[in-house]
Amino acid sequence: MNEGLQERLEKFGLSLYMIRITLAASLSWLAVHIIYGDHYLYFAPLAAILITQSSVKASLEKGVYRMTGVVLGGIVSLIVGKFFDVGALSILLMLLIGIGVATACRINIQAVSQVGVTSVLALTFYHDQYIVWRVAETLIGVLIALIINMIIVPPKSFVKVKELALKGSLTLSDALTGLAASGRDAAEAKKALEASGDMLKKSDRLQKEIHYTVSHYQCRKDIGKLSQSTSHLIKVHAYVKGIAEEIALLPAHYAAADWMLEVLSATSDCIALYGTRTLSDAETGGRSLPESLRRARDLQLAWYAELQDQCPLAAFRDLGAVFSHLNRILEEIERADYAALSAAPQPVKAHPARAIQFIQKGLFHKL
Repeated sequence: MNEGLQERLEKFGLSLYMIRITLAASLSWLAVHIIYGDHYLYFAPLAAILITQSSVKASLEKGVYRMTGVVLGGIVSLIVGKFFDVGALSILLMLLIGIGVATACRINIQAVSQVGVTSVLALTFYHDQYIVWRVAETLIGVLIALIINMIIVPPKSFVKVKELALKGSLTLSDALTGLAASGRDAAEAKKALEASGDMLKKSDRLQKEIHYTVSHYQCRKDIGKLSQSTSHLIKVHAYVKGIAEEIALLPAHYAAADWMLEVLSATSDCIALYGTRTLSDAETGGRSLPESLRRARDLQLAWYAELQDQCPLAAFRDLGAVFSHLNRILEEIERADYAALSAAPQPVKAHPARAIQFIQKGLFHKL
């Protein structure tokens, strides 16, 4: 789908999800009408509507649950219908058997509920071909919905989610440095920390939506690498959030000290360097991530050792929590960098403006 066309449609409330559902339901009805005629045409579009999700994987899972429930419910209704007429007793037995078996087999709750629905409908409209039609038309609806999910995707999805993850990593780096400030600057740093978390989570969610789509089949390896990098950055964000909470408990003269700014800046530069080299093809000024990690760790150890003789025991205990989170950040980035180097790198055509700006600002000269 064209990017400009999608934006214009969304202004009128025609979201990508709505387009997928309407197309899947309409095509399902048309397919069943061509194959079967006028018998029970509503099952296929109903299945297409109910299983269409934001990602192919989620739609497939719902489709499997629905098919499992339809088949099991149909079998139970056939067995009970042979011996009982439609009534309270037959429905009771049918639900006890169908739902009981599904629950005992640890089948997903969505499939269990579908067992009950199918059983009641099958017993009510009981005749030889009803179950076959119900299963076949549900299968048609599921398949068409999956195909629509695989074909209709947002334009330039991979580039957008990668840029979003990059922006989230750089914003996270800025937020960590800003935690050493006070007053309004500290409040801005906390807002930046929250914004970076939202960006990383949104990028992670959007990455799952473009898995198994036709248009992104050629870059499926890059999507896997991006998902891995984003997962590491989300963990780093959790550690930075912990640092923010610990710094808020420190006396102001510790939180805004020059040594605190130096330690946080060295660690934040490692985050920015990892995000830039992993999520863009911008130059990194010739600085290596392992070298930056060593310098940040040396600064942490040096200041931690010096503060032992300068701080009261209570303050040193709280500072220890800050330094512990800082060390975890470096360890997580080391693991992420090792995982990225283990995979065969492939060039990416995207040129995120924020990464170029980061390099131009000369942040690596502080390392």
